[in-house]
Amino acid sequence: MRPLFCDRLELCGIAPMRALDKMAKQGIRAYDVHKCGITRLNFCVKSKETKKIFAIFDGSCYTVTKIGAVGAKRWVETALRRPGILIGAALFLLVACVGNQRILRIEVTGSAARYREQALVILEETGLEIGATFDAEAADAARAALLNLPCVVFASVDKSGCVLTVALEESAQAPAPARADSLIAPRGGSIEELTVLRGTAQVREGERVEGGQTIVGGYFLTESGERRETPAIARCSLLCEFTAEYASETEDETAYRRAVAAAYLRAGGEPVSAAVQTRPEQTGVVYVVTVCVRVRISVNMA
Repeated sequence: MRPLFCDRLELCGIAPMRALDKMAKQGIRAYDVHKCGITRLNFCVKSKETKKIFAIFDGSCYTVTKIGAVGAKRWVETALRRPGILIGAALFLLVACVGNQRILRIEVTGSAARYREQALVILEETGLEIGATFDAEAADAARAALLNLPCVVFASVDKSGCVLTVALEESAQAPAPARADSLIAPRGGSIEELTVLRGTAQVREGERVEGGQTIVGGYFLTESGERRETPAIARCSLLCEFTAEYASETEDETAYRRAVAAAYLRAGGEPVSAAVQTRPEQTGVVYVVTVCVRVRISVNMA
């Protein structure tokens, strides 16, 4: 294997291979030897032995010419001739070393990655933000705060290079939802059917309710008129209307069906009926679709 610091030489003379034998007797080893002609050899030697070779063949029938440095020595000489390269390389290493200590990107991973915004706020409060220097104590404080997020059972804050990675995992078993006490209308509509097993009905079948209105209250009245709180058990079906407009370049059966299907899809619930009107436009026709859907709701019932 050729040494790192070498000089490439060219030797000219009769029977140049004998010159190699002469060098070997002096303890000098040649590397990467190429015969360039009958009287010429091209080879490498250790840089520290170059002067010795010139001394050996001084005044002999052999002519030795130094072609140049090779290997690491070549790069060193180039850098010395151009100090700007050395300065630039040093600055690059310095910036890379300093930059590696700072946080340039934050990634939030894991099954609870939806808490990214809350996690970023916690990191900022503990001093771990973009551009800041990583601190192990701050990471421990952030980890403890992250564990207070809802359902999060594991949190880690680690830095690799310039990237701060926050891993958040939540429990596979979701917490039981809070039990509702009353039956509330999710949207406006008319009461089609109402069944109350426990609680007090606030409206009757056929009446119209608004979104957020109580249909069945979580209480009952005793014979003496005393009100007692109790979770309601009831179910109801609402008839809800939804109106939307859909533009089409053509007025035909396919466009009509697509407009009605899109209206039902946006309205949600079970399709009941649809009424369609058209309005001509410069680019085609606009379908005005009013659909009625059935929405079934319940409280404390399977």
